[in-house]
Amino acid sequence: MKFLLPLLIVVPTIFGKPLTPEAVRNTARELDEVLLEGQKAQGITANPIVNDATFLRRSYLDIIGRLPTHDEARVFLESQKDDKRSKLVDILVESPGFNSRLFNFWSDLLRLKTREEHSGLGWHVWLKNAVETNMPYDKVVHSMLAAEGHTATNPAVGYYLRDRGMLLDNVSNTVEVFLGQQIGCAQCHDHPFDDTTQMEYYQLAAFLGGTEYRFDGAREKIREVVGAAPAKRSGKKKFAKMSKEERRVLAKKMGKKRDEAKDLASVFRYHNRNALSDTPNKELKLPIDYSYEDGEPGDVVKPGFLFGLDTKDVAPEQRREYFAKWVSSPKNPYFTKVIANRMWKYAFGYGLVANPDDWSSSPKPHYPELVTYLEKAMLAADYDLKEFLRILYHTQLFQREVTTEEPAQGFSFHFQGPTLRRLSAEEIRDSFVTLASGNIDSNTNNSFEEGWNEYVESFNFLMSANAKQLKEVDRAADEAETKRRSLQKELSLLRTQARIAKEKGNMVAFRKISLKVRESQKEASKRYQKGMMNSGNQVVMKAQAATARRAPNTRPEHPEFKMRASELPAPQKGGSFISEFGGSDAESPSSAHTQATVPQTLRLLNGLETSLLTNKKNAFARALRAIDSPSKRLDFLFLSLYSALPTEAEKEAFLPEMQTPDSTATFARSILTSNRFLFVQ
Repeated sequence: MKFLLPLLIVVPTIFGKPLTPEAVRNTARELDEVLLEGQKAQGITANPIVNDATFLRRSYLDIIGRLPTHDEARVFLESQKDDKRSKLVDILVESPGFNSRLFNFWSDLLRLKTREEHSGLGWHVWLKNAVETNMPYDKVVHSMLAAEGHTATNPAVGYYLRDRGMLLDNVSNTVEVFLGQQIGCAQCHDHPFDDTTQMEYYQLAAFLGGTEYRFDGAREKIREVVGAAPAKRSGKKKFAKMSKEERRVLAKKMGKKRDEAKDLASVFRYHNRNALSDTPNKELKLPIDYSYEDGEPGDVVKPGFLFGLDTKDVAPEQRREYFAKWVSSPKNPYFTKVIANRMWKYAFGYGLVANPDDWSSSPKPHYPELVTYLEKAMLAADYDLKEFLRILYHTQLFQREVTTEEPAQGFSFHFQGPTLRRLSAEEIRDSFVTLASGNIDSNTNNSFEEGWNEYVESFNFLMSANAKQLKEVDRAADEAETKRRSLQKELSLLRTQARIAKEKGNMVAFRKISLKVRESQKEASKRYQKGMMNSGNQVVMKAQAATARRAPNTRPEHPEFKMRASELPAPQKGGSFISEFGGSDAESPSSAHTQATVPQTLRLLNGLETSLLTNKKNAFARALRAIDSPSKRLDFLFLSLYSALPTEAEKEAFLPEMQTPDSTATFARSILTSNRFLFVQ
């Protein structure tokens, strides 16, 4: 390890934003040396370096999550420059595709749900901006964990609102995602496999014990409009001297104000669902079934850290901030190592620590010195994940042949080369999109940000509205609610009529009523989304987005098949291509998978996405049909789908399939189902 120490002394001065090419190459070289020395000590031989075609395809898929286009592949393969691999890595790391693939990673890990309330949309936009602006990882985590307030003013609060009403579950996920520890069992009893006790779990959760899902700003706004209570203005002494009749009149006035406030509250009916506040005098208590000797059921729990830092007396109003600092602190023994290990797995397919989510149950890594090195490099990089990944992509390890033997899950891996892996659902889809439409990495779904900005503007208007304006909005909200309930009642009656008609065997009537049900559902959906949009009142229109349950849908500029998966709502609905091929369901951290199924094969053979590639209207099919020479057709197919030119043996075997456009299209379909296409080699 003699070569490691000088680097660790120099790294803090050479890491910057961005790193110089020399710093990247030197750091990557040192990383390789740490790994090679560890492998040498254990008698492990590293795999050979791959050829240009394999490196090209791997770089595009692993760095930006899609295949290179035909032209991108040809330019690289025909280049004679010695540094073309290094330059390709740098170009890809700086491209929009890099952000696209990294956003998919965070979306899966953090269980993002774009469609869940305004907070889901706001968090989506915030997280995407954090990736695109390369916000340092520790700041991203701290911003989310310290967040409070309304989502319109602090969209990072979406991290907590994702688990609204499930505080203890959120704490468990937080520790798993950011600290690589699975402590969920300790929520109900002492952990059976490590040292975490139920008391320690509750002590950690106590930092968030003041959490309440409410929007105090709504109460303040209503109070501003309605006015202070007469009794408070009069004063206690004056109230005591009032006659019975005066008290009756005062009570009547107070009752009217309460009714007015209650009526105005309907304007803000959905805001408590999109806000989080801390109540200093609220504290977490042990559950009623607590059965250990270190506490009694119902006892107030004092906040305490699990490990790494001593707990000091924390003022109640500072508990959330302390919790965020503890998790994201470089002094936390797991925070830095866990993200460095996740990025290693992101780049090479498997973690140095085998289970990134559960370090306690993972076996000792084969190369602990490399884990230590990566932690120090991440600290020196100041949690700049783009620069950290750039280093990993510049290593020799990234250029080595894959290890075809699948790592035994839960066991340490020797990393003779990256692991052989199947393309993720997003990578397959985005490669299809690229084939059909070319490089569309810069196509952005602006509807998310437009919808979010509309909501924020509407929220700001609502919070600044005067009494007259707010009452106008309230009247429109009440009318919209009355219409909504009327539609619900109509739907309920129609469904009952349809059920009765079906039971009697009157299918003609059943179909007619079912059609009415669908029409009524469409109308109800429009009113649900648009609410008061049809009122024509400008005040009401401005407040519309902030009074609806969800942000209005905005059509994206580009068709869905001309945008990357990162530009779609997360998670994808069941039945979609991404869902079918193992995309995240956003129910648990890192739920995406690449397990093969029969429906996947059928979809590749007969699905819409594959059909689009051979459809005469798209760029791929048009370009293929425009080529007259069978040998050039084969070259085009191989460059487009395999990022390589065919060998002499492949030409001899496959040129007969290139004689007609139809046979060529059939051959192209067969390539799309081949392992060579579906795996990163």
